[in-house]
Amino acid sequence: MGKATYDALIVGAGPAGSTAAFLLASCRLKVALLDRRDFPRPKLCGGLLTWKTIRLLETVFQITPRTLAENDVLRHATREYAVCDRCRREVLRTLDHPFHLVDREAYDHFLLQRAISAGADFHSGKAVASVDLARCEVATQNGEKWTGRFIIGADGVHSRVRRTLLHARKIAEPRHPGLAAALECVVPRQPGALPDHPSIYYGYIPWGYAWSFPARGGQILGIVALKAKAGRRIRAGFRNFLAYHDLADTNALPIRAHAIPYGNYLDTPGNANVLLAGDAAGVADPFLGEGIYYAHRSGQLAAQAVIESRSKPESAAGLYRDGLRRVIHPELRYAHAGRQIIFALPTSLYYPVLTVLLRLMPKVCEETIQGKRTFRWFRRVKTLPGDPAHSSAMGFSNQRFL
Repeated sequence: MGKATYDALIVGAGPAGSTAAFLLASCRLKVALLDRRDFPRPKLCGGLLTWKTIRLLETVFQITPRTLAENDVLRHATREYAVCDRCRREVLRTLDHPFHLVDREAYDHFLLQRAISAGADFHSGKAVASVDLARCEVATQNGEKWTGRFIIGADGVHSRVRRTLLHARKIAEPRHPGLAAALECVVPRQPGALPDHPSIYYGYIPWGYAWSFPARGGQILGIVALKAKAGRRIRAGFRNFLAYHDLADTNALPIRAHAIPYGNYLDTPGNANVLLAGDAAGVADPFLGEGIYYAHRSGQLAAQAVIESRSKPESAAGLYRDGLRRVIHPELRYAHAGRQIIFALPTSLYYPVLTVLLRLMPKVCEETIQGKRTFRWFRRVKTLPGDPAHSSAMGFSNQRFL
């Protein structure tokens, strides 16, 4: 079959791919967005948006929480959250800025439609069979070939583009190898039986945590842990967590499993004019597991690198690496350090240690999660509200590109 030629080929139409496609198409580049699935498609995720994610959506897409609600994407908003343990102890807190919980199936589809409206060509059912780095060419399983001046692999934790780069020795293995395994299910909500705010539970699994998030028509219950440390205990931990919520008949529940990045981010996620974004680049919070923000942010930085290197495509990976090192990698590095300290303790100590921190420094902890403060306070570096570094802690500005 014939070749289709574009300025940029983007593999994967999740938040990272749609963000990059939207920005590049808005700059009048010819963009192809390929995905092996049709949209909307089911997606495992708690769907929690922090303040920094809302700020990014407003900056890049001009999307507000009201926009999400009007398009039936937003399922819940709350200022409350809880940290709990298996002994039914709980610390309940109220945030200055609410958490927004979205339906990921609807959220991803909505953002994809924004990319298409900006001019990107979307092609579903295009599972990638191979990537030719020298020719900048992607071959799909149906025999089609697609070429571009740039390739952005936003095709998830098992990225074909990433595997190709690793096999060709164009990128190095991550400095901190490791994936997390997650189990998740949606259960019916009974009034008063489950909290109507996000709750994180410690004590069920080493090197991880469980969660309960309100969902449309039910409640999302899940557990995640570093696979190399927790291994087979993840499924047993999830059964115990479900039993805690009086859901002992786990055989009747549609439990789904998936892998997520958990500290295995790549120092240079790309080579020349081939870049990796989102889970393919390993950019997710290695302590709390937040991935949506980092997917968007890496997609934004990848698009910026493409724009800046149009006259010299081979310089894209270096520009992208520099952007990541400026605004994403420091956060991941310090979050990873915090995780190593906390999770190296006995599992029974996770809750008391974390809740002591939460009681002693509630604003510091909450502002760190929301992105109003960086994780650098682990190194005792403070950003004060009057300091210019405070408002730009996560590298925000009023522009789509930074």
